[in-house]
Amino acid sequence: MAVLIALAATLTSALLTVSVTPTAAAERPSGSMSAVGSATENAAVPAAIPDPTTASLEATNGPLATATYTVPHPNGYGSGTITYPTAGGSYPGVVLMPGYQGTQQNLQWLAPRLASWGFVVINVGTLGLGDDPASRGRQISAAGTQLLSLGSTTGNPIYGKVNGTLGAAGHSMGGGGVMAALRDDSRFKAGVPLAPYNPSQNFSGVTDPTFFMTCQSDPVAHANTYALPWYNSMSRAEKLFVEVPGDHLCPMTGYGNKAKQGKWMVSFFSRWLYGDTRFSPFLCGAAREADKNNPSLVTRWQDTCPF
Repeated sequence: MAVLIALAATLTSALLTVSVTPTAAAERPSGSMSAVGSATENAAVPAAIPDPTTASLEATNGPLATATYTVPHPNGYGSGTITYPTAGGSYPGVVLMPGYQGTQQNLQWLAPRLASWGFVVINVGTLGLGDDPASRGRQISAAGTQLLSLGSTTGNPIYGKVNGTLGAAGHSMGGGGVMAALRDDSRFKAGVPLAPYNPSQNFSGVTDPTFFMTCQSDPVAHANTYALPWYNSMSRAEKLFVEVPGDHLCPMTGYGNKAKQGKWMVSFFSRWLYGDTRFSPFLCGAAREADKNNPSLVTRWQDTCPF
């Protein structure tokens, strides 16, 4: 109960102080740094995705223009806004799930960022603001099911745009829901739990690539209580753990270093939902070192590199 009270107080404060301005999609960046990797080993990647650079990955938007679509009849979850590339081709789907008392606003910053790098993103609102992590996991699965269905529905704006591969990211109880979806729904092939919270759960059976991002001063879901024990128990998964400065709200819209957070998440999903090795150096190679070794950006980093 004390944890829920702390969550409610923290998130209420956040909702009173954060304002969100939707970001327009950028044109394809030329990039000022040398490119990393080669597209020849990434046949499934749309040709419109150029070689990533630190500059392009840290920009607010990636190379693809995007549009949004409001799901008219959500099935098994509360609400949904889909952000997708307008360019032709099919792309992996990603479900975004907020935390306790949260809304779509929580991870609104991430949807266009991912979509502009070649993902069809459904940003979800829950059936109830107090839904527990297990419910959020089921709602992630339900949103994934509907995303795939809409992608197969003639006349829908995302018809033909979803290639059948799914991933998920979520904050707090939504991050706990991501872990449940990875454990219980084999359609999800990669997950990013952000300051995840899900008490008394065993996720040692999760084998899909998982990126835990946590907040150093988190009083609600500290890494030492949740993310790190889960990370250490998952002996058969490729894993990344990054702790950054800030409190429980650090992954939310309006908090934390979004240039760095966005770069890591785009790179992780691109590596594991596309198999695009051009993004590996930003998580495992020389391109990550400036982040990893800067204590003002990263307070702890663990991984299973080389991926």
